[in-house]
Amino acid sequence: MRTFFIILVLISLLLITLIFIKTFKENSNISSDIPIPHQNSSANLLFKTSFEDEVSLLVPNRKGSEIWWQDIRCSKNNYSQWPIEKGNASFQMIVNKNNIHDYIENKIESTIGIHNQETKALHQIIKKKEHEWTQVPYRIDTHDKEEKQLYIRYSLKLPKNLSELLGKEGWLVLSEYKTVSDYRLALYIYTDKNKKLYWYAHGDNVVLDDVPYKEYWYRENREVPVPVGKWMDVEIFWKRSSKEDGKVWLTIDGKTVIDYNGTTKLIDPIRIIMLFTNYASVPLDQWIDNIEVWDDFPCGTNKSCH
Repeated sequence: MRTFFIILVLISLLLITLIFIKTFKENSNISSDIPIPHQNSSANLLFKTSFEDEVSLLVPNRKGSEIWWQDIRCSKNNYSQWPIEKGNASFQMIVNKNNIHDYIENKIESTIGIHNQETKALHQIIKKKEHEWTQVPYRIDTHDKEEKQLYIRYSLKLPKNLSELLGKEGWLVLSEYKTVSDYRLALYIYTDKNKKLYWYAHGDNVVLDDVPYKEYWYRENREVPVPVGKWMDVEIFWKRSSKEDGKVWLTIDGKTVIDYNGTTKLIDPIRIIMLFTNYASVPLDQWIDNIEVWDDFPCGTNKSCH
C-alpha cells in the first residue's frame, strides 16, 4: 500500500513538472517575439503588434475629407496599443468614390504566418484603382515634429505572381516618409523591361505638385532576390541628417539590400510617415504581420535582428 502511494505521488509530481515545462516554453515563445536589445544598443521599443491582441478594424469613414480613412484599435494598454502616436495615425484609403469596398479593403484574417503556424495578420487588398495614386498606407502624422531616426520591422507576403502582375517596368512601395515641401524617402520593388524584380530606394522632391522633379540620390540592388508567395522579414532604418551622417538601410531576411550613407534632410521636418503601404502600379493584395517600431537599431548598429 505504501509503495503504491509513493508511486502515485511520483506520477503526480511528474505530471506537474511536465505542465510547468510546457507553460514555461509557451511563455518563452511569446516573450521572444520582442528582440532583446544588444548590449551596446540603447534602443527603445515604441510599438509592437502581431494582430493577436484583440485588434480590430473600425468602419471606414470620410473624416470630413474627400477620401476615406480607417482606424485600427486594440483593447490592451501595452506596446500593441493602436493607434500609434496618440490618435494621429490611420489607414489612408485614397479613393474619392462612395463605394470604398469596391476599391480597397483591409481585413484581419487567420493565415499561416512567417513561423509556419496559424496566426492573425493584416490582409490589404486593392481590388481596382480609381487613380494611379490609389493606395492604402498606414499613415502617421507627425504635425511637423522632426523624427530624427526610426527602425521599422514587419513581416510581408506578396503575391506569388508579383512579376506578372507588375509587368514591365512596374513598381510597388514598401515604406515612405515626406516632409512639408522639400523631401521624400521611398523604398521600392521594381521590375525591369524583362519583368525581373529588384530593389530600389531614393530621396527625391515628390511632395508638392507642379514642381520640377529632382532626385537627390538613389540606390538599387539586383542581386538579392525578391521573395514572392512567401513571408519575408523586412527591416528598415533611416536617420535624418543634412550632413553626410544620414542613413537609409533596408534588409530582407537578414540580407542588406540598401545601405545609403549621406544627406537625408534639407530644411523641412517630416510631416508624415507611411510605416507600410499597399501602393503599386497595379491593383494587388498583400499580407502584413509582426510590426515593430524602435527609436534605434535594437540588435546593434547596422545589425539585422533576423
